[in-house]
Amino acid sequence: MKLFFLLFLLVSNAIAIDSFTLNSEKTLYIVDGDSVSVQMRIAGIDTPEITQPCQKIQHQTIDCGRLAEGYLKKLLSTTSGKLLITPIAIDHYQRILVRVYKGNTDIGRAMVELGMAFSYKNTYRQEEGSAKSKKLGFWGFYKPPIKPYQWRKANRR
Repeated sequence: MKLFFLLFLLVSNAIAIDSFTLNSEKTLYIVDGDSVSVQMRIAGIDTPEITQPCQKIQHQTIDCGRLAEGYLKKLLSTTSGKLLITPIAIDHYQRILVRVYKGNTDIGRAMVELGMAFSYKNTYRQEEGSAKSKKLGFWGFYKPPIKPYQWRKANRR
């Protein structure tokens, strides 16, 4: 959560965000009496959900959602340059869709190129194909995660 607040402070000073309307308060996280946090989603990618299993090696199941989360944190902290978050739309869950850049690096694209995220629809399809052929990230695992939308559909509560 501290990383999110740091990122939000950096972003709010780096860019001017146009006004937008959300149709649900579910997007907001109430921090305290005078602070809210907004749920955002990186556009163009989909990563395994928290608790979504995969097997890096045979007979050893791991949480690929946590692995992807950790990789995103590491990528943001180790990539040089200023952080830029550009809102581009509101999705059907009322999350703000954003493009995230650190210096000249498109973070969503980097996640896919390194095999730690799936392309959402055709946004980074070529990068996903390249990562698969090179067996990078999840694609080098004994049993990669299934596509997150398939896992969500099979595991609805």
